[in-house]
Amino acid sequence: MLSFTFHAAAHTTLFYAGANGKVNDQGVCIVPSPKYGNAPVLDLDSEDMRCRNSDFSTKDIERCPVEAGGNLTVVWRHIHNSVKVKVMSYSHNGPCIIMMAPLESNGKGDAWFKIYEEGYDSSIKKWCTNKVIDNDGYLDVKIPENIPSGEYLVRTELFALPQPGTGLNSQQYPNCVVVSVAGGKGSSLPELYPIPGIYKFGDPGVMFDRGKDPTTYPFPGPPLFTDSPAAALRNCHAHTYLTHLTINGTKLEELRCTLPLWDNENYPVLDPSSDDLRCKTSDMQSTKTETCWVPAGSKVTLHMTESGGESRFISPSHRGPILTYMAPLESNGEGNVWFKIYEDGYDGDSDVWAVDKIVKAKGYWDVTIPSDIAPGDYLLRGEVIALHEADRVYGADDSAGAQYYPGCARIHVTGTGTAKPPGVPIPGAYKPNDPGIHYNLWDGLKTYTIPGPPVYIPGASGGSVAANAAAASLKLKLKLKLKLKLKPRLVP
Repeated sequence: MLSFTFHAAAHTTLFYAGANGKVNDQGVCIVPSPKYGNAPVLDLDSEDMRCRNSDFSTKDIERCPVEAGGNLTVVWRHIHNSVKVKVMSYSHNGPCIIMMAPLESNGKGDAWFKIYEEGYDSSIKKWCTNKVIDNDGYLDVKIPENIPSGEYLVRTELFALPQPGTGLNSQQYPNCVVVSVAGGKGSSLPELYPIPGIYKFGDPGVMFDRGKDPTTYPFPGPPLFTDSPAAALRNCHAHTYLTHLTINGTKLEELRCTLPLWDNENYPVLDPSSDDLRCKTSDMQSTKTETCWVPAGSKVTLHMTESGGESRFISPSHRGPILTYMAPLESNGEGNVWFKIYEDGYDGDSDVWAVDKIVKAKGYWDVTIPSDIAPGDYLLRGEVIALHEADRVYGADDSAGAQYYPGCARIHVTGTGTAKPPGVPIPGAYKPNDPGIHYNLWDGLKTYTIPGPPVYIPGASGGSVAANAAAASLKLKLKLKLKLKLKPRLVP
């Protein structure tokens, strides 16, 4: 168990709960936390992370009635009738997160979905915890309409982020309210997640240094569920980054041979004209990055995750294509140097996107290094393009446009090839209005044009992208012709 020392002792716990601004007497409908009182949970892997109580029964706890679409009202206090610190210390800056679970689960296993999150409000320059303190400890949270009626645990959580420069974890203040939801319009629950399990020590959202720009705070945990599918996806914070390479069946250590990323390593690039689109790196010419050796013609497996290790790949809502490029390392990724070696987009017949496949494969996908390319050092660039915001062109508003998740590794290709495939510039390969970039997931379209150049085919370097495209077209025609030639004839 990890333990930390914090300077402030003005903690908090949930005292009151009710509906639509009216609360019950102290403790009514609330799961007790006798082990902790108002102290935080520090061990993110503890069973106490569920409700600040790992072993509780709700049999004798009153159910607070609340309407689907109505507000649950909760109130925090430091201690009963405290005058000096009524809610919690004002120095305890951080987000507020609310989750729900079917009561029959008792919160165990994959049971939880997120219904509310609020971080830093730049308009008034305050964190959610400070706003709760200013509001006398009160917070109203809307219960989603499109969930089934029934009994639920509602888990309220305040975060106290660590002091700048300490490198510590946040303090967690979870509590649970038992509610009976009436008038639900849904027939099934959204995707569910485990607590403990949604946070890990080192996650950017639980180790966020308050000395950084608070507007860049990445919410931890699962994506936010809302009643509108499109709105739910637009509030999703589950991103991804390049974590591992596997070369000829050998999985390398995490981040080995990958270029260093931004501090918020799983955040997307939004501007398709930004130099960050190349590799989203903080140091393109890093002297600390190892170069991994790969034989020409061999298989390399790329692995992207949300937060490292074997965490999930990305939110399933982030549907879109997956692409892989290469460029000579000496180019530093600048100029017409990037050639595509892999792409997968959308199958309209089965309604399956490349991202759907890789979600199922837990973030892994295979590419083949072209067998004929000249030996030498290269950049290997994996990329996910998420289209859940792409119904609006980049720049239309703060969240509009496709989201790009590139990641680069350094490899040394061995072999006897001589080909130097033609390339395109990145940025420059994509434009905001390209059909594969400005695309509406919600229109029920059954076709999709993968952005960027055609995939390079060994033996078709040809000196131009156009020649490579022609070779790809010829190969497809020959394949179709052969298929027709070999089609068996029906004998009467």
